[in-house]
Amino acid sequence: MKKHIYAAAAAIATSAITGGAAQAQSNVTIYGSLDAGVAYVSNLNGKSTVRVDQGTMQPDRFGFRGVEDLGGGLKAVFQLEGGFATDTGASVNATKLFNRTTMVGLSGNFGSVTLGNMPDIVFDYAGKLSNGFQLTNFYLFHPGNLDTLANTYQYNNVVRYTSPTMQGLTVSAMVGMGEQAGDSSKGRNVSAGANYVNGPMRLALAYSKQNDRAAGYAGAFLSTLNLGNAGTVFDSLTTWAAGGGYKVGDWRLNALYTQSTVDLPASSFKQKNVDLGAAWNYTPLNTLNIGFTNSKLGGAKYNQFSIGNAYAFSKRTEFYVQAAYQKASGSARFALQNNTGAADGRNQLVTTVGVHHSF
Repeated sequence: MKKHIYAAAAAIATSAITGGAAQAQSNVTIYGSLDAGVAYVSNLNGKSTVRVDQGTMQPDRFGFRGVEDLGGGLKAVFQLEGGFATDTGASVNATKLFNRTTMVGLSGNFGSVTLGNMPDIVFDYAGKLSNGFQLTNFYLFHPGNLDTLANTYQYNNVVRYTSPTMQGLTVSAMVGMGEQAGDSSKGRNVSAGANYVNGPMRLALAYSKQNDRAAGYAGAFLSTLNLGNAGTVFDSLTTWAAGGGYKVGDWRLNALYTQSTVDLPASSFKQKNVDLGAAWNYTPLNTLNIGFTNSKLGGAKYNQFSIGNAYAFSKRTEFYVQAAYQKASGSARFALQNNTGAADGRNQLVTTVGVHHSF
């Protein structure tokens, strides 16, 4: 259960400064998620392994979210969110305590304007329709995570505008300043999208472009395809995403398409991904998740199948069993599921039994 801490001291201080003017209403919410499970990976560099993995069902994180009512429909908002690893206690990013989100802004009848460090709109809108999110399995994000759906690349120095919701439709746009003197495009990131919710239906369309982004895990993935030197920094990475979701009875269905283009000085690569997923709440406490993903990059193809079951002990605590199998074909020499590491061959199975708790 989320804990609400009412900032009485701040209100008293405000009253003192304003000489007894009307006090603003403010509150802060503390929240977080811890997740750990025992995982078996069938083929990791040619050998099987058993290990404890963290953040499989949901990413391990903690955060603070706050709002202050400034009157007249205007509110101040902020959020701080950091990632960590339950299995080791380590921070996900040793140089950033709040690596997932740091933002402050204003909201009102005009929508909201926020500034700081935050994920792109492809993750925020389309990512919530992916198999990784809908079927609560981190292994199901796409090879290399080029489309950033796993929320591993946030934008720095961001200004974001989000419209008010009008008949179910919300639109957003953001720019992350590169802050390079003499070259405004160097390191600049942009993203935009639309999200539509109407009863059981949800639709999303989103775009992002990152300039001079560190290749990271995506560069290691491209190196397995004999595409030449992908380098450590991409000139640009452009992603389009479109998806939909629908709830009918005890079923929740999702479909998503993403297309990412990596531009390098001498070449470019394009990856296309299709997610199809279904979640069946067959008892009040049990949910069965089934998914299929097809990924293509040039002549390389990856088909992934997943199944899992989550049992809810309570609204905050779940026990889960999951399995994901990937088969590579075409010019792909190695299976490579998100967060597992490269297989020595074209097949890889990962199974996990774990516990997730949110607060």
